[in-house]
Order: sequence, then C-alpha cells, then structure tokens
Amino acid sequence: MKNLFIGPNVSLAVPQPEDFDEISDWYTDADFGRNLDTAAVRPLSGEELERTYRNIDRNTEFYFHIHHLEDDRLLGFATLFNVEWNNQTAQLALAIGDADERGHGYGTEALNLILNYGFNELNLYKIGLDVIATNHAAIAVYQNSGFEFEGTNKLAIKRDGQRYDLHHMGLFAEDFQPRIALN
Repeated sequence: MKNLFIGPNVSLAVPQPEDFDEISDWYTDADFGRNLDTAAVRPLSGEELERTYRNIDRNTEFYFHIHHLEDDRLLGFATLFNVEWNNQTAQLALAIGDADERGHGYGTEALNLILNYGFNELNLYKIGLDVIATNHAAIAVYQNSGFEFEGTNKLAIKRDGQRYDLHHMGLFAEDFQPRIALN
C-alpha cells in the first residue's frame, strides 16, 4: 500500500513541539510573512504557533510539517483548511520557511503530496488558494501543478504604500496530475 505522506525527497509529518520555535524564526523574515498571508506581518513566538496548532478544528483543517527525508530537517508546512465536506472543497496554504531551501523543488513535491492527500484520501472535489500577485515563485509552482486562475481581487493588498492584486486559483480533482512519483 502507498504511503501518502512520503515523496522522493520530502514527507508530510505530524507537527512536533520543537518545530514551532524554528517556525517562529521564519516569521522574523518580513518577506516570509508577507508572501504567506494578507494580514499584517508580525513576529510570532513558538508558543503562539503551537497554541494555534493545538486549537485548530481537526474536522476542517489538516496541517502538516514538511521534512526533508535525508536528514529530517524542517522545511515548511502545508495545510488544507476551511474544508466544506458538503461541497467537497478546501483551501490550501503552503510555505517553505528558510529562503535557502526555496527553489529546490521541495515546495512542488510537498504541494503534490498534499494535493494527492486531499483528492485521493479526503475525496475532495476542488482545492483553492489565494496568492498575492507579487509572489511570482509561488504562482509558478501552483500553475505547474495544474492550478488555474479563477479570479482576481483587484488592488486588495496594500504594502509599503502600493496596492497589489490578490489572485484566486483552483484545481479540480479530475485535473490533478501529480508532478512527482508518489510512493
């Protein structure tokens, strides 16, 4: 039987308490927080992050940490949230934390693992996401994995006195074609 959580180089893993202090370090990089979310960026402590994790609704959110298989180092996180079981839909968030770890295909691999999980284990029909128009690297990864633009919230984001678009993207289960070898 396949292991849904393991790819060629990364795994989707259960969050561990010691992970949250490292994730807290990522939030000290304003670019990390600004690319991840539309809310005002602020540093978050490991305790705050762990408390948030402990309080998620386990029926509508599936949260994983991304680890490198070779040395088990923490690379990022991936989550399916706002799951609407009656509509078979969910939203996706994914991040590779350390800038030095980006651009090596880990995000693409983790994305494909969580999409496979969402479509083939949770039996979702559609997975959507929001991405700020300036996050070109993320947009390329999402498009490469089959996501299509579904709409744009024009000039919805204000950063450093400038306004930027927020794109809505979606992927249907029938259009999902894994970009990695799934175990």
